Amino acid sequence: MLNKDSKEKYLVFIVNGGAGKNVLATAVVKAIKQAKPDTNIIVITAYKEVWMYNPSVYRAYLHTNTPNFYKDFIQDNPNVTICAQEPYLSNDYILKKKHLIEVWCDLVEVKYKGQQPELFFNQRELEYGENLRDLKNEGAPIFLIQTNGGAQQDVKVSWMRDLPMSVAQEVVFKLKDRYRVIHIRRDDQPGMPFPFVEQFKGSLRELMILIKYSKKRLFIDSVCQHIAAALEKKSTVTWVRNDPKMLGYKIHDNIVTKVEDEIDVLSESFLEPYDISGNIYQCPFKEGTQLFDADEILKTIID
Repeated sequence: MLNKDSKEKYLVFIVNGGAGKNVLATAVVKAIKQAKPDTNIIVITAYKEVWMYNPSVYRAYLHTNTPNFYKDFIQDNPNVTICAQEPYLSNDYILKKKHLIEVWCDLVEVKYKGQQPELFFNQRELEYGENLRDLKNEGAPIFLIQTNGGAQQDVKVSWMRDLPMSVAQEVVFKLKDRYRVIHIRRDDQPGMPFPFVEQFKGSLRELMILIKYSKKRLFIDSVCQHIAAALEKKSTVTWVRNDPKMLGYKIHDNIVTKVEDEIDVLSESFLEPYDISGNIYQCPFKEGTQLFDADEILKTIID
């Protein structure tokens, strides 16, 4: 139990949102720790896996499992700070003035000095990754592709950020003789009609290791591009309507569609033009519009 008479400082950092947002948030926590090295940072999250072994973190708790938290850390404690700000609702993010990491640092009142996301592993996890190449195809380099993002939801495909399957299949077919192709997707999301394409079935930690030991990667604006940035694994990332200047990383080859809105669908929009889940009625493209060129993508992947 916390000694309330102690002068130890605590900061409760609350992250609402998905795994990718948590990975991005590790850069914010690193900035806080560097600015306040004597403060114990407690992370409240839905994804404790992201925060394992992080030297900047004192403790991490699940949103749904915080027994005695108020009594232990909040009640009668003059040395605790609560950081529960939502960066997506900030003025600078909505008006696209700064990257989300910098926006978040501003909200918690620490100076952003270029900190990037980071992830940490134990010895056994790294040994598992080293052995990945022996699981199949005897050493074939791994090509990872994530075509769809988001948590479990009614809309399985988001026009707003997902990679059109026709483009994904064209890229994969042209790489099939070079790589072991692994498709990162949920069971309820579209697959590919190719027998040589495997579906990733592991945990979030296993996904991190897989990305770390993969050879080439094609991602969308979802958890994988954040993990790849944290691991300094340059990847190709496609963008439909989100902006890499706000949510991406310079380490990646960011390919933004050149297609402008073809239909005016903004009459019901509020703080942002589009819903990231891919509300069907917000799609501004006409039938048959090609958002990406498979050859342009391939040029960033093939050495």
